[in-house]
Amino acid sequence: MNRLLPHAYWCHLDTDSASTTPPPDNLLTTAPGQALAWFRASVRRLTPGLDRDARRRARAWLGDRHSAEATVRSLRRGQGYAYELPTPDGTWRWTAYPVSALPLLPTDQQPRSHA
Repeated sequence: MNRLLPHAYWCHLDTDSASTTPPPDNLLTTAPGQALAWFRASVRRLTPGLDRDARRRARAWLGDRHSAEATVRSLRRGQGYAYELPTPDGTWRWTAYPVSALPLLPTDQQPRSHA
């Protein structure tokens, strides 16, 4: 029986910034809303250390509810999403894109060998 692999979303942050703020751990989730929540929490965490212009842009993005809803719809359709925030110290780029998640073997079953 061929079953489709479940969809998941891989979330990642890249930066060329020399910031001392460590990036958050990557996230693999099956919920597009949780992917967006990861983006938002990460941006919020970074915001206090930004200069005024970058902080204003980040807050505008955080407050844009229509964009947030469009992002979730886009992820559900299987499209990736990226948010980029340029700062004087470098650029931060958050990405989320759909991946196929391999089902894990239940822990109460022993693997079968075909050797």
